Amino acid sequence: MSVILKLVYAEYESGEPPFVWLDGTRRRSEEKRTAIQWIGKVCRRGRERRGEPGLVVRLGDWLLIQTTVGLGHDGNGPQGVVIIVKGPGSAVDWESAATERITGVLLDGRITVDREKFRSVLAWAARSRVDDKKQALKTMLGGQWEAARTRRKRSGKRTDGEHADSG
Repeated sequence: MSVILKLVYAEYESGEPPFVWLDGTRRRSEEKRTAIQWIGKVCRRGRERRGEPGLVVRLGDWLLIQTTVGLGHDGNGPQGVVIIVKGPGSAVDWESAATERITGVLLDGRITVDREKFRSVLAWAARSRVDDKKQALKTMLGGQWEAARTRRKRSGKRTDGEHADSG
């Protein structure tokens, strides 16, 4: 399975220039402006979900994931990254393929990866789409449900009133 990866961005705690990987190639750290523009664009237009593993923003089929889970730099503690990757759609085992693809890029930036922990972050991010769809359905149907309840209450009041008048 092919995983489409748009961006990997990491700023190091050590003060080294940031790691920028964009559109299939490692970029010079001076090109971080382009990476930051992409991050800003997705964050402004997308739907956000925060949780224990970090942040996920969904924009269409794209996922922006910000996390430190399962990531480190030169053994000096956790390392945060921002990733923009095409979401799973209906693909089976997307998390495994995405983990391998992203891990290869992160290793190029001297970022260590605990594959199992990182895979769990990708699974959480992929589930956000399912959660968004469920929430949208609840919101859509919730309005209809409330309208039906109101109609039942109103019709119930009329019926009660009619019984009181006739009795």
